[in-house]
Amino acid sequence: MAGTKVWTAGEVLSAADLNGNFNKLPYAVATGTATALTGALAADATTTVSVTFPASRFAVAPLVSAWTSGTRYIATATTIAAGSATITVRNVSAASGVTETVYYHAVQMTAGTAAG
Repeated sequence: MAGTKVWTAGEVLSAADLNGNFNKLPYAVATGTATALTGALAADATTTVSVTFPASRFAVAPLVSAWTSGTRYIATATTIAAGSATITVRNVSAASGVTETVYYHAVQMTAGTAAG
């Protein structure tokens, strides 16, 4: 991978400049929230929530990170496709009936693969 170029004011960018310096950006990204829990969930029990990515955003299944707004739950993206993901939420504490928000961040680094 080429080093990052520093441009001067008024300099014309060539195709090589653009291709060599801007390929470090992700190909596609999506982020969002979902409500995973609105009722009671026993200790060590799980529930799932499905999230849908914007239409045609990803060409392949992206890499997905998931987390929750509270400390008693752990969120993990378990089933991932190009258009959606299923996030499993586990209660790692005592039984709870708290509404829980799940946050997710999905990324595809290049046109043909999620990693990059």
